[in-house]
Amino acid sequence: MLKKQLSCILTSVVFSLLPSCTESFDIKTGDSPPVIVVYGSFTNEAAHHSIMISSSSPYFDKQPNQGIPGAEVRIESSAHDVFAFTENDTVPGLYQTIEEVAAIPGHSYTLTVEADFNRDGVKERYTATSFMQPSLDLDSIEIRHIDLMGRKQYAMYLYAQDPPEDDYYLATYKVNGTAVVDSISQLSVMTDKTFNGQYMNGMLLDMFGDAAAVDHNNENRNRVYLTLGDTVTLSLGHIEEGYYKFINQCRDGMEGESPFFGTPASNITTNISNGGVGYFTCYPVSTIKTVVHLQSHFP
Repeated sequence: MLKKQLSCILTSVVFSLLPSCTESFDIKTGDSPPVIVVYGSFTNEAAHHSIMISSSSPYFDKQPNQGIPGAEVRIESSAHDVFAFTENDTVPGLYQTIEEVAAIPGHSYTLTVEADFNRDGVKERYTATSFMQPSLDLDSIEIRHIDLMGRKQYAMYLYAQDPPEDDYYLATYKVNGTAVVDSISQLSVMTDKTFNGQYMNGMLLDMFGDAAAVDHNNENRNRVYLTLGDTVTLSLGHIEEGYYKFINQCRDGMEGESPFFGTPASNITTNISNGGVGYFTCYPVSTIKTVVHLQSHFP
């Protein structure tokens, strides 16, 4: 737990399950000194995975966190494979793997960041370790066109076997090949506490708006809208409990339940060592797609 009360603001989680893309991640502090912020993910998808390193900014500062250049970044697996990172030429503080690489389920991965955060001429070391869960086999997904209390919507149902352990999941989507998640409010995370070890036989996973019935004057910009004939791709990440808590705590901060205004017990989860904040996680992603068919018409 952090010693300072922090407010975590994920202003734009763009393509959160696509490691090759940039995520905008800000942590705001009160009157306390700035701290180093390390955030990134490593998945089983072959990609140029990214780590963002920045400095926290005052809570009421509207400017985003400032990226920290000149850091040394690497990831080492429990099998002693080492993945080197290089600094992006145009985005300060963004570091990406030199080659397209992929993590392996069942291995642990340790992130090491060496950066002169306090500008004393000596680089400090920050580390975080994450274990990659086994991937989840998805049998199918189904999208049904429903009428819920007079509102026309689409419901996504999942068919898959949940493992016997306590599990946590993160879902994002593509519609017709384009990622549609662009904010923390669109991330879907869940725990298996109510169906642990059971077969998810048409479990309701998410709800989407109906593009044909939307009132554009009252359109929810944070919602995904579908129409008949759309191809929808689900990417389901099998995440660790700490990352599940981290996302939920960040979302609470955006919805007015900020840990900045809470008690020390509500501090945001982090696995970054040496006083750093943020989160490094690795997890497998299982992908499956379906088409919104004509038979999904309302009765």
